Amino acid sequence: MSALFPLPEKHLLPRMLRVKECLRDGLGRDITYLRLSVTARCNLVSAYSPAPDSLKSLSSPMTRQEVLRLAQVFTSLGARKVRLTGGEPLLRRDLEPLIAGLSPEVEGRVHLSTNGLLLARRARGLRDAGLAGINLRLDAADRESFRRLSGRDGLSRALAGLDAARAVGLETKLNAVVLRGANEDQILPLARLAQREGVQIRFIEYMPHTGSTLHQGATAQPHLANGWRGGRFMAAAEIFQTLLQGLGQTLEPEPSLGPEEGPARLFRIPGSAALVGIIATLSTPVCDRCHRVRLSSRGLLKACIFANEPVDLLGPLRHHATHEELVRLVRQALTQKVECPALPLGQSGLPWGPWQVGG
Repeated sequence: MSALFPLPEKHLLPRMLRVKECLRDGLGRDITYLRLSVTARCNLVSAYSPAPDSLKSLSSPMTRQEVLRLAQVFTSLGARKVRLTGGEPLLRRDLEPLIAGLSPEVEGRVHLSTNGLLLARRARGLRDAGLAGINLRLDAADRESFRRLSGRDGLSRALAGLDAARAVGLETKLNAVVLRGANEDQILPLARLAQREGVQIRFIEYMPHTGSTLHQGATAQPHLANGWRGGRFMAAAEIFQTLLQGLGQTLEPEPSLGPEEGPARLFRIPGSAALVGIIATLSTPVCDRCHRVRLSSRGLLKACIFANEPVDLLGPLRHHATHEELVRLVRQALTQKVECPALPLGQSGLPWGPWQVGG
């Protein structure tokens, strides 16, 4: 740990001695993974994320101390991994001290999702602050495709960020969301990039994404802020077949990961250190493998990304709620968690309420 980010004077007890009763949802699953959005701002456009205009009506984001206070509620209930998401988390200037405050809470298991454009110059500081690893969003492997998908000529900066992260010892993975008619031609080039670099890449099904109408009145209707259309959806099975045909070789299945590592099915490219993951967000039910909750940059708890109404934790915190009162709110929200409804892939509407949360 760098002297710039010293550990607290009073070291925390081992987790097994700190957690009295783990957090469980209404389906009996232990919740051990917190995805924490630290900003709604982003420095890239995206074909599958909400438009910036859909974020303008939201209240101000949490301060660092508020982020840490709410994160401690979850770590006190057994959360043992935190992933910082956005928007683009690196747009927060105080990200390093925030990580330094979080890292002892989860014994170093703090990870970051980023597009990598600002990563090269901050990788060392992030690592010194206690960051364990990054997931780098990379939806294209060539310059023109990257520009078309993101609105910026940023591929070289993203790859420089990847190199810098690996150089300082951060665990690195690549994430690519696949949209038919947009970047399915990038599946094989991205797999080849991962093969050359010896890193893991995960291909993710395109998900519907609602706009944030929560603060615009109870009668507001959910809308699809990321242009969801069933015709753009490419199922995991088809992504996998595209990989097999392009690589011209069989992929070797890897053992299942722990619950905090997500629902990816992993395969090794023979003769390479590279792993290829397939994440079926819609075509294959993943509820039985879900051990996570999400907290937005405005302090809204989402027990399930597809179902359940969000619960405001920031309001009570700003009105001086105690730790115990916040714990009760979290337990109540998770107890009410239900199986998420299935989405017919051909429809344009959503069977659940309005929501927008990073990561």
